[in-house]
Amino acid sequence: MDISRLRHPRRWTVLVVTVIAAVMVTLVVAGTVGAKSKKSKAAPTVAFLLPENVTPRWEGSDAPVFKKALEKLVPGVQVDVLNALNDPSTQQSQAEAELTKGAKVLVIAAVDQKTAAVIVKKADTQNVKVIAYDRLIKDSPLAYYVSFDSVAVGKAEAKWMAVHSKKGARLVIINGSPTDDNAHLVNKGIHQVLNPLFKSKAKVKVAEQWTPGWDPTKAQNEMEQILTKLNNKVDGVVSANDGMAGGITAALKSQKLAGKVKTTGQDASLEGIQNVISGYQGVTVFKDFRLQAPAAATVTAAILNGTTPTNINAHTNNGQVSVPSVMLKVVPVDLANINLLVKNGWIKSQYGGVAKVCKGLPKKSICK
Repeated sequence: MDISRLRHPRRWTVLVVTVIAAVMVTLVVAGTVGAKSKKSKAAPTVAFLLPENVTPRWEGSDAPVFKKALEKLVPGVQVDVLNALNDPSTQQSQAEAELTKGAKVLVIAAVDQKTAAVIVKKADTQNVKVIAYDRLIKDSPLAYYVSFDSVAVGKAEAKWMAVHSKKGARLVIINGSPTDDNAHLVNKGIHQVLNPLFKSKAKVKVAEQWTPGWDPTKAQNEMEQILTKLNNKVDGVVSANDGMAGGITAALKSQKLAGKVKTTGQDASLEGIQNVISGYQGVTVFKDFRLQAPAAATVTAAILNGTTPTNINAHTNNGQVSVPSVMLKVVPVDLANINLLVKNGWIKSQYGGVAKVCKGLPKKSICK
């Protein structure tokens, strides 16, 4: 620098102003970049991938509760909720799109185990953790699993039917989707209870079906075919969930057998509760989704924060790894204890209250 120039006040003033302006621009730019960086760190994306829309719980309960719980734990988080509509390839495409978008965690209720395993493996190559939600994903480097004890669900359904059907009762078993691990676990529980009874002839298995996508319409068609083949000689139907039980009940109604031939189910769905009150369905196994979604949110938040989840209470072997798991309890609900769903707020929070649930139903049980 030519020091002689500094003797001229005007030149000195211009130089100072120029330097100050340059510094201010640098600070502004740095501040903007820093703000963007902070915003980016504070607003990760999490993908919540649902399997289908034929079961009301996914869109009506799980998704909104999970989103609300995670937003409370991780302010600013972006939750992308996507539904595969029972199409494995759609779920895979959705997962890949979320990975490309930069999702930090994938929470997957799998449509198909094999396709979901591919998703987990791809996510693992990108250091993205996957939480299996409700349905276990086998043979993959799965990070976490959040679900209910599905074997216990099957046992509860089968025990109710065993107690509430006559000796030598002719029973039908309608299972869920063959591509869903949960359906196989429920089936395992059912057979653990009923196989000894079938062997001793205390009960008789007259038919068993698997239902793609847990689809109520397909379950109805299956039941119609079974009734035709057996000339309506059926005493009970062990249905894996409430939605299918509704389809089965429709088939029984067409033959004027609804109420005489009881069904089982799970989820404590609106239809399931109403069918229990009406006498068409014997039991619905209550799984409190209000606990499941927040449990998954707690695990997700720990992953995002780089910590270990504090709510792990089990480990599940998925064929490749021992998966840290959150396993929640289930409760069978029939006419004898259905008031439990009123006392714990389930009916009010999920269905708007007893009056709405009981509209058009017989004046009995909680609908008096």
